[in-house]
Amino acid sequence: MALTYTVSRLSLAGRRSLRALSVFGAARRWKRLPLLAAALTSAPVAPVVLAQWPGSVSGNTPSSAASSQAVPSVGQILQQAANAAATLNYSGTITYKRRGAEETSRIVHLFENGVETERVTTLDGPPFEVVRVNDELTCYIPEARLMRIEPRTGRQGFPSLLPRQMTTLAQHFTVKRLEIERVAGLDAQVWEFAPNDEFRFWHKLWTELKTGLWLRGRVLDENRNVIEEITFSDIKIGGKIDREQVKSTLAGSIANWRVDRRLSVNATKTDTGWHAKGLPAGFVKISENFMRALPGRTEPVSQLVYSDGLTSVSVYAAPLPPGEPPTLGATVQGSHQVFSRQANDQLVTAFGDARPAAVRAIASSLIRK
Repeated sequence: MALTYTVSRLSLAGRRSLRALSVFGAARRWKRLPLLAAALTSAPVAPVVLAQWPGSVSGNTPSSAASSQAVPSVGQILQQAANAAATLNYSGTITYKRRGAEETSRIVHLFENGVETERVTTLDGPPFEVVRVNDELTCYIPEARLMRIEPRTGRQGFPSLLPRQMTTLAQHFTVKRLEIERVAGLDAQVWEFAPNDEFRFWHKLWTELKTGLWLRGRVLDENRNVIEEITFSDIKIGGKIDREQVKSTLAGSIANWRVDRRLSVNATKTDTGWHAKGLPAGFVKISENFMRALPGRTEPVSQLVYSDGLTSVSVYAAPLPPGEPPTLGATVQGSHQVFSRQANDQLVTAFGDARPAAVRAIASSLIRK
């Protein structure tokens, strides 16, 4: 599992954000994955062996002692949470909130004989379920009578951090160890990541004392208003999980469903003919591909996704649409920042959950090779 409250959008930006841009047309509603289900199933984690920092996950550290000990780096905290999420058995209910919207899902995670199996089921709204076995996702969408099978790729979000990002994160955030609080009945260490520049949000994390598992996370704007929050309302860590608990509850009703099997775009090493010159510090390209068969488009659209490990921005380049001139400059699409500019006969649009300065800078950096 990836508790990706910050950039669950590496998957969402990669597969859904283009559909939210009015310039490229709207998609059918059922193609939109529930936010939390997509977030929790979108980030692969390689098992890692980490050096423990003082008082990080011992479970015996009082808050007064913890505050006087060395503070770990951003990368250490995130990798500890990633390792715990990948290798522990747990089940619980998670609530995701973002700018007035709220979703609740149930997750069951089994790690057995080196294999991760996970089931995420929405508890409100249209039924939707995702079953993951290592890096293969099977999405059950009853509303569309569709079963979609696709790989979970390295571009799809925290905590699958690129090695370069693990190094640079420490350069762009200052970590502060705060108090110990209780989340879902468990003691959790609270961490604050304060950005050192205009391109990043503030982050506040709660990690379970004994395991380092992420129990709650918040993203805050420059005024410290909460943009989004993901939290366990109940959780059980450890113990036996039966394999029946991670099997789909919808698999018995798919006799006449359509099956859509998708290949990883990463396997093709696509060259779109675009590249970024002068990205904000710490951001790197994590995927590049052509998006085809889009509503209202007869030619493929180039898509490049950039991330600093905690935030993602998708950039799309396509010939200018016929008819009315497009809206250029900065706009807001729902809870996402958008910046569009014209590059000769092409329209370049950046879309993401990042701060406006980052979205603008990344859009402005894209040029033809």
